[in-house]
Amino acid sequence: MTPVMDAQFSLANLRDIVEPAPPPLWPPAPAVWILGGLLLAGAAILLYQWRRRRRENAYRRAGLALLDQAGSVHEVSVLLKRVALAAFPRSQVASLWGEDWVGFLHRTSPGGDFSPLTRVAPESLPSDALKQSAARWIKRHTRERAIDTGSAC
Repeated sequence: MTPVMDAQFSLANLRDIVEPAPPPLWPPAPAVWILGGLLLAGAAILLYQWRRRRRENAYRRAGLALLDQAGSVHEVSVLLKRVALAAFPRSQVASLWGEDWVGFLHRTSPGGDFSPLTRVAPESLPSDALKQSAARWIKRHTRERAIDTGSAC
């Protein structure tokens, strides 16, 4: 080989490999923007549903708070009627009393014992069982079951 070629291929002419700079974190790739937008939209939908459900059930929280203050069977019945008027159409609930009222409570949330509402003196102290049944009704009553009242037109 000639001296010029030897100098060209000499080890003294070797250089280190240059590594490229790491990719920047900003701006993100388009897929990250899309994923972020979807996550933000999903979070907004969940927040909206949570707030709507919380607003719809505010009467339940108020009823449970007032139930602790009820000092007679009559007050428990009045409280249940107030909660029912907030949840059901007035025409379906307002005229109910006595056995019809107790039947309505059983239809809208079976499992509670509401017989003390009609079988004991209205001014007597409510039993723990009645308060528990009332609390269960306030928490779990459903509107769908109350629509069919069993009366034929």
